[in-house]
Amino acid sequence: MFADERKKIMLARLASHSRLTVGEICRELDASESTVRRDLQDLEELGLLKRTHGGAVALEIASFEPSLLEKDVAFSEEKHTIAELACSLIQPEETILLDAGTTTLEVARILPNYRLTVVTNSLPIAQELSSREAVQLLLVGGEYRPRTGACVGLVAVQTLQKLRVDRVFLGTNAVDVNFGVSTPNAGECATKTAMVDTAREVVLVADHSKLDHVSMFQVCSLARLAVFVTDRALPLVYQEECRVHQIQVVVPEPIDS
Repeated sequence: MFADERKKIMLARLASHSRLTVGEICRELDASESTVRRDLQDLEELGLLKRTHGGAVALEIASFEPSLLEKDVAFSEEKHTIAELACSLIQPEETILLDAGTTTLEVARILPNYRLTVVTNSLPIAQELSSREAVQLLLVGGEYRPRTGACVGLVAVQTLQKLRVDRVFLGTNAVDVNFGVSTPNAGECATKTAMVDTAREVVLVADHSKLDHVSMFQVCSLARLAVFVTDRALPLVYQEECRVHQIQVVVPEPIDS
């Protein structure tokens, strides 16, 4: 049996039982203990499980993670503003990657009528774009998370690792000047990190409410960003960090009083 097949079986077992032991997997897969432990180490490095003495457990993070509906209604005007600014960066014939999230969903809703290739791991975004004739749509599969509408995990990561895109529009739960971009879910983190790695340019789309927050899993540092699109001027400490790392900050034009 190939390593990828073993890992898929391990993740399926964790999804249904929340924990597994090395002995159980060795017997089920007819694999050596060293092979199983190596597979578990690989999956832990991808952020898909937590190894324990004698096995592994599923990662259920206690950090608060709002649902897709809760996020969609929060700061909706700000998200629309950010989406308009983000869409101004898109050029015809580009290949773009839209991360799952409500801000990126708003980007999809008002996407320019260009010929584009759009890659996404978001079922709501795929549904939004499914009737757009100018858009060539590639849906990244994986373990579906109803809470966020995202496909995540090993299959998603492996698919993304085989792609190259012009730019990724990355959403987030939290942004911190020191810890960077982070998320409360391990599977989401591994998938977002793979998105960052596959893109020529990383565009963070996040409203001001996400600033000065840290979730458990780091996706990337601010230094990895090319563009930061937000709904108001950044605090000075963020402006300085963006200046040091040559990150383009895109905010709305101030309204004259």
